Amino acid sequence: MSLPANIRVNVRAPFPAQVAGAGFITVSKKNGVWTIAPNFAQINSLGGLKPTQIFVVYDTVTGLFTSVSVASLNQFGAGVYRTVTTTGNVNAAVTDGIILMQKSSSGPTSISLPQSSLRGGLPLTVKDLTGDANTNNITFVPAIGETIDGFSAAAAAANGVALIDTNYGKKTLFPLTSGGWFI
Repeated sequence: MSLPANIRVNVRAPFPAQVAGAGFITVSKKNGVWTIAPNFAQINSLGGLKPTQIFVVYDTVTGLFTSVSVASLNQFGAGVYRTVTTTGNVNAAVTDGIILMQKSSSGPTSISLPQSSLRGGLPLTVKDLTGDANTNNITFVPAIGETIDGFSAAAAAANGVALIDTNYGKKTLFPLTSGGWFI
């Protein structure tokens, strides 16, 4: 569904004599017809995004408009990374875009993946910065009931799909909104 460039209003009730738009919205009257329209020439170019700025987003499924701040968008992996220095179990957050494994002690690591449907399509990249993944594998563990490339957690680890097992290796996992991950 495409949105109208103008909104035409036919009002039988008296319309105020003084009507003005605000910001980049203009209001005009011609031949008794009021037109409310955006004037994109009045919008400043981006230049740089600030965390306090807001985008208006249209959902084609629900037909609703919502807003999202630049700060919220930045949370969802816009080049943001997290460095992990511990071994053992690491929980990947819904907002993690990149996890850098720079372990201060040697040992294998398991990355517990969040439910893929909560990620909004945001991929997760994990990189072995320590350079010991050949000896101390990094294993991905999907949430209960989810798969990686169609394999259960155990099968994905057994056939190498869910492993980083090369020194300085990396893997990117892409979430399926229907559940599960693919590489």
